[in-house]
Amino acid sequence: MSQSLIKVGVVGAGIGRHHLAAYRALPHAVEIVALCDVNEARLNEIGTMYNVPRYFTDYNELFASGEIEAVSVCLPNSLHAPVSIAALEAGLHVLCEKPLAESLASSYKIAEAVARAPGKFMICFNRRYRLDVQWMKQVLRQGLLGRVYQVKAGWVRETGIPGWGGWFLNKTIAGGGPLIDLGVHMLDAVLWLLDYPAPLTVSGVVEANFGPRQAKTWQAPLTPVPYTVEDSATAFIRLAGDVTLSLETSWASHAKPGMDDFFITLMGTEGSIELYVANYATENTLTFYTEIGGKPVVTRPAVKISRSDHEYAITEFVRCIREDSVPTATVDQGLTLMKIIEAIYQSAEAKREVILTQDG
Repeated sequence: MSQSLIKVGVVGAGIGRHHLAAYRALPHAVEIVALCDVNEARLNEIGTMYNVPRYFTDYNELFASGEIEAVSVCLPNSLHAPVSIAALEAGLHVLCEKPLAESLASSYKIAEAVARAPGKFMICFNRRYRLDVQWMKQVLRQGLLGRVYQVKAGWVRETGIPGWGGWFLNKTIAGGGPLIDLGVHMLDAVLWLLDYPAPLTVSGVVEANFGPRQAKTWQAPLTPVPYTVEDSATAFIRLAGDVTLSLETSWASHAKPGMDDFFITLMGTEGSIELYVANYATENTLTFYTEIGGKPVVTRPAVKISRSDHEYAITEFVRCIREDSVPTATVDQGLTLMKIIEAIYQSAEAKREVILTQDG
């Protein structure tokens, strides 16, 4: 296909600023054309910061303008479905922020639109593109772990309940708390490493111990808002292939001050890998355990990350458009994650294990 610059727009100037920065890092492939946000003050501030030429407050007007070929959807979770569907129906390529939507029902609507649309659709599961996670994938492909039988993963914060904007705290809009905000990243990274095995059963617990009393929040809301999501979640998931996954995620906990760490441990019959990222560290995050000659060997791979996660993900999105290839972060994978997340919430409410059927 033509190698002319891809004209892109971004809807949502919050997390969208990270998309703008990543697109700007690809000047030979992308032209940033437009930014859309209902908050005009933020629209002007972020648009000026990234030298965006065209501003919109209505995404329908942007999609109908004919000025863009691709768009990043960077909005509250409950808007992912209506805005992504509108973009797909307008013939645009779509990069949608995680999660796929606020609910499984809304996620199915996106999947139906993707099946009808000519454009590419990709979910921004940017953690899987980190170079240390990519290194883990290479080790798995080489068979150095043997059979992976157990995985531990999580993302834990000491003080990290989002306060700004308020929508993160509203289950109707967000779909949930740290499970759907942070846990979705860890679930995707693990399942992607394992080639997306089918989830079989789920047992989960969610709690709200800090949010209802506005403790351990990054920034107190300007006005009090109802707190209707969890601030911690744990789950035990059985995956096809006799693999078990233990998941832990929280926005708030009595832990090391300032802690904002995520981790994945893959336990295999021939070796194990531990990824531990403390406060978004970009090096010294990996440890590889194995045996040689019957003696334990510990290796610290020298993997250093030089670009942002969003830049790696958006490079993939742009490459798929230019090469007319299928994005690796697919809508089907997004659906699988939403099935797991919804099952965790169902299990927590029912206080029992949930069995996932093949059709979800």
